[in-house]
Amino acid sequence: MNDISSSQRGAFIAKLGAWLQLAQIIGFVGTAIGMVRAFSVLKTEGTSGPAKLSRAIGEVLWTTFAGISVSLVGVILVLIAITAYRYRALWMFWFLCLYGGLMIFSYFFPFGLFFLIYALVKMEEFLRMSILPQQL
Repeated sequence: MNDISSSQRGAFIAKLGAWLQLAQIIGFVGTAIGMVRAFSVLKTEGTSGPAKLSRAIGEVLWTTFAGISVSLVGVILVLIAITAYRYRALWMFWFLCLYGGLMIFSYFFPFGLFFLIYALVKMEEFLRMSILPQQL
């Protein structure tokens, strides 16, 4: 028998998914640093060092890919937590609103739009679940 309740599992999945969104920021920082290095190589080597330049651009692509991939896993975990486990907490409501609103302006547009609409449609459930434990 598993001692972990469904709500605890949902909370764990939601928190893990939310934290994994930081990978996107880390990936973008790696991308920025990699681009600075690539332009530095281009400045010092010019077009005579294509191997070094391609290596620097490769690093940029890998950091971008890694950040987006880990973040996408986090998005899927959040989706599982709020839909399959029906995890409702006040912090999750605000996370969905803020993250969804920000992601509308990015390549994660469909997820951002879904998160924002889902949070606003289910707002009463989120608020009710955040008030209920305090009354007990």
